[in-house]
Amino acid sequence: MTNQDDVAKRLGLKKSEDGFDLDKDSLLQGIGGPLGIAEAILPATLFSIVFGFTQQAVAAVAVAATTSAIFIAIRLGQRKPLTQAIVGAAAIAFAAFLALRSGGQAADYFVPGFLTNAAYGSVLLLSVLIRRPIMGYAVQFLFSRPDWRKDRQIFRRVSTVTLIWVGFFASRLAVQLPLYFSGQVEALALIRVVMGAPAYAGLLALTWLLLRRIASSNEGRLGG
Repeated sequence: MTNQDDVAKRLGLKKSEDGFDLDKDSLLQGIGGPLGIAEAILPATLFSIVFGFTQQAVAAVAVAATTSAIFIAIRLGQRKPLTQAIVGAAAIAFAAFLALRSGGQAADYFVPGFLTNAAYGSVLLLSVLIRRPIMGYAVQFLFSRPDWRKDRQIFRRVSTVTLIWVGFFASRLAVQLPLYFSGQVEALALIRVVMGAPAYAGLLALTWLLLRRIASSNEGRLGG
């Protein structure tokens, strides 16, 4: 897969005769498809339900981890890349270890998600600080605008879009970390679902609209 195709896939786009398009099917694939959405929602949902009924971290983690393991097995059965399955299994094991270790708590199951959001947000923010905003490369690959760093208007706009993504990951942490530290496990699981696939899909759609307008407008002005 070329860099252009990889960027398009991550933004939920599909290739067409006229370039790239965004529709409900490609957007669905961009957030992982039906299997990916279920994989993102079900473990946390079941974790919340089981913990709510039993107040037992072991039971809740066991159900969530088993569900995640089933999804990994399905991906292996579909001959998905082994690396993805290994990373998924490692993430499950790490989350379970944090929650079940001596001195751990049920909410620790969500710590890997915090680390992931912090890592993504930090990389995106760093790209802006060093004047290499990641969304600028998306404009370059998708819309053939290699001049984006030389055009001040386009550069400013792609930096803004990149910062929107930084805000997305930061908002997840800002909402979820207080719930974690206050031990509100059920609320944390629910918020994680809401701020997961649905919010991510909305951000992908917004990003596509903004980047397309940036690339097609004169001097990169969003207003045309």
